[in-house]
Amino acid sequence: MASISKRLTAAGEARYDVRYRAGGRAVEETFKRRQDAENRVRQVEAERLTGPIADPRRRREKLAAFAQRWLDTRLVKGKPLAPMTKQSYLGLLARNIESTIGQYELARLTPSVVRDWYSKVSVSAGRDQAAKSYRLLRAILNTAVDDELIVRNPCRIRGGGSERADERPMIDSALVFKLADSISERLRALVIIAGFVGLRTGELLGLRRCDVDIENARLTVLVQAQQVVGQGRLVTGPKSEAGQRTVSLPKVVVEALEKHLASYGQPGESGVLFTGPRGEPITRALLSKEWQAARTVADAPEGLRIHDLRHHAATLTARMPGITTKELMARIGHASPRAALIYQHATEQRDREIAAYLDEAIGGQ
Repeated sequence: MASISKRLTAAGEARYDVRYRAGGRAVEETFKRRQDAENRVRQVEAERLTGPIADPRRRREKLAAFAQRWLDTRLVKGKPLAPMTKQSYLGLLARNIESTIGQYELARLTPSVVRDWYSKVSVSAGRDQAAKSYRLLRAILNTAVDDELIVRNPCRIRGGGSERADERPMIDSALVFKLADSISERLRALVIIAGFVGLRTGELLGLRRCDVDIENARLTVLVQAQQVVGQGRLVTGPKSEAGQRTVSLPKVVVEALEKHLASYGQPGESGVLFTGPRGEPITRALLSKEWQAARTVADAPEGLRIHDLRHHAATLTARMPGITTKELMARIGHASPRAALIYQHATEQRDREIAAYLDEAIGGQ
């Protein structure tokens, strides 16, 4: 229960002390006007009904300082943030949060402040950047609530964290082969694997000779390689536990890998499969440069990404009659059925379009 006591200063001015307990300790706040003290008492009692009362001294911590501490201590399923994830968060913080509302005290971050910030970031950085930044800010402030630094998360924008990504271009197998023939020979097998097995880019860059079993036509994904600013090439586990998988290979992939292993890649069982012109593990930057050149030669759609080859492989796999969502998840390395269902639904939609076309063609006869 909060209480108010009046006292006089040495100059004879009235002061009103509000006393209550928060976070297991006694707290005292002083106000010049009794009305302000009474308002604070009502606020404290209202907070007590909704949960723990935040310590006002801890609430004065700046958002930027708390966010940096959050990044350093954040755990996901008991593990620290992956290097690439942390690098992405650092970029969002620097560009869109620290430079705008980073110096706000946690207690002064109100829903109106967040709405105003979100609106400005949407204009300056775009809707997708605003959504990513909003999700990060919401996660940081959820921890501030858990730590009893604030009573309620001020991030309350409905749909604020939803991105409206452009629909990716759909390509056919003929274009995959055309792209593979247009890129440098030492990367041809990479395009074939991406387009017909569906590995992520980091998984492709992490492949080693020991991961390839030509005799049994299998490929095992155990690691991924990432380029982290200030740290260079880092080899870690896949994006999720489901990312570690062994997949059977179609004949076209086996043939591409046989030719590749005979001429390219580092020597030894642990040798990296895909390398640059000097035999060093290929970087994302060099791969992107070679991909753009191949895309131009193959006259592929503008903006087509290497990752779109993974979408092609997943969609192609989803068309197999009778394939289950669980089987598709295992094949493409997803822990959640959400992505697998997207590919299956896309295939169902295409199948309905085919049926409609047949109805029209048959009706014309």
